[in-house]
Amino acid sequence: MPSPIDARLRDAIAAARVRSLAAGRDWPDHPALRALTARFADIATLAAGEAAARELVEDAGWIAALLAPWIARLRDDPLFEPPFRSQRDMLRTGMVLAETPAASVTMAVIDPLAPAAHILPDTVVVGGRVSWTRYLRGGGARLWRWRADPVDADWHGGVAMPARPLAVRPLADGAVVRIDGRREAMLLVDPSTPIVSVTVTLRVGGAPFLREYDRIGGALVRVATLDDAAARSTMLLTLLRELGRGDAAVFDALSRDPAFFVRWDAMREWLASDARGALPRLRAMVEDPHPEIRTATQKTLPMVEARVGAAWHG
Repeated sequence: MPSPIDARLRDAIAAARVRSLAAGRDWPDHPALRALTARFADIATLAAGEAAARELVEDAGWIAALLAPWIARLRDDPLFEPPFRSQRDMLRTGMVLAETPAASVTMAVIDPLAPAAHILPDTVVVGGRVSWTRYLRGGGARLWRWRADPVDADWHGGVAMPARPLAVRPLADGAVVRIDGRREAMLLVDPSTPIVSVTVTLRVGGAPFLREYDRIGGALVRVATLDDAAARSTMLLTLLRELGRGDAAVFDALSRDPAFFVRWDAMREWLASDARGALPRLRAMVEDPHPEIRTATQKTLPMVEARVGAAWHG
């Protein structure tokens, strides 16, 4: 069993926690943070967001102004916890410096000694959002990129073209890199020293999906929605069916959702709950604006009509 924590250390940790929480409550009103978030306060378009993001990462002076007070605080108070949400995985340690409805500003350090830094993943991710990154330390790494086809109103997995590799570039200290996550994926390969970066990820003007592609062959592997409302709708649909709730009005409304995959999820769950009640709406979906739904409806409709007809006559 692990040794119990010394009482004095336990009390010191608890006291530091109180100080940390107090500092966290005051942090939203700190001039450095307010100056940072103000840059993205009135951003409504991708073009405006990109201009603000580029201006921010091209001048790194604000980073010291934002972090210096916390670095000094940690020197004097090692148990203190700065008010930044942090995350650590097998490759990087990151923290969120600021968040607004239009953008998030994050900082990350990649450890070159981590095994994951020298193992290429099987897939690459087209994240769906445009980002601007300043590499304060490039770590001697190389930047690999891939480009996928754009997502338009008719795009679906069945017509996805393979992602293709782009030119590799060395990652110099101070490099500013734009990644169009609506179409591009990237990897940082073979760092020899730590990579330190600050990234602005824009929430405005993004693609509706995150896409994952095979790194070697470029084939589409997976698609996930970036629309939180759509994701909640699909969870609601599953819950309704699991609870045995045949709420026709809810199914009908969601079968008209702007997100095509929500429309089909609604129809699928409706058919599982009440095929006869869903049939008129299914027939109408033969004219759905999205080709994937039209195809799915044309395949599904004869089977449902046959099943409903057999049950009716039986």
